[in-house]
Amino acid sequence: MKLYNVYCVHWGDKYSRDSVTRLKDSVESNTTLDIKFWCYTDQPKEDYDIPVKYSYLKGVWHKLALFEFTGPSVYFDLDLDIENNIDFLFRDFDGFTLLNAEKWKDYNFEDEVEQFRFRLNNDTKLNSSFMRWQDNKIVFEKFIKEPNTYTRIYKGIDRFIYNEGVEYKLLDSVYIPHWKIKSDLWNNQYWVPAVIRDVG
Repeated sequence: MKLYNVYCVHWGDKYSRDSVTRLKDSVESNTTLDIKFWCYTDQPKEDYDIPVKYSYLKGVWHKLALFEFTGPSVYFDLDLDIENNIDFLFRDFDGFTLLNAEKWKDYNFEDEVEQFRFRLNNDTKLNSSFMRWQDNKIVFEKFIKEPNTYTRIYKGIDRFIYNEGVEYKLLDSVYIPHWKIKSDLWNNQYWVPAVIRDVG
């Protein structure tokens, strides 16, 4: 049976170690495939942990380092709640796949003013809460040549991927309301919990 690698990143104290355990259990209980779960972390403690290789990177930028690993690979953010079978996410490893975030964005992409606002905000139509690849080393190799430059220019890896000529495909058959933002009276932002379902 084919073996698939499943990765997450646990860096710093934004998420507890329980988040890793919850994701691992959630993935393993919602697939019939042969998978190996890995946690790329600055706080290794389990046998499935991989110590971070580039300690000077911060936060989400460690996600790019996962592309040093080849073979059929899938990545999930720690805040994803997986409640149904996810075998469908392991179907296509031809190229690099991320989530289509366009429908989560508060833009009318057919309106010129809205298009300008999108560009002004340096926004992106993709989301890396889920990623899938076979061999994507070229992306990390590009980034690691000038990491200080890219981390200054972009708020995160989504914008790096979107603006730096990376070839990718967008997955539309997944519903993840992760990028919907609610604001209270003080305009503070917080994330709606994410759920993965096959709706395709």
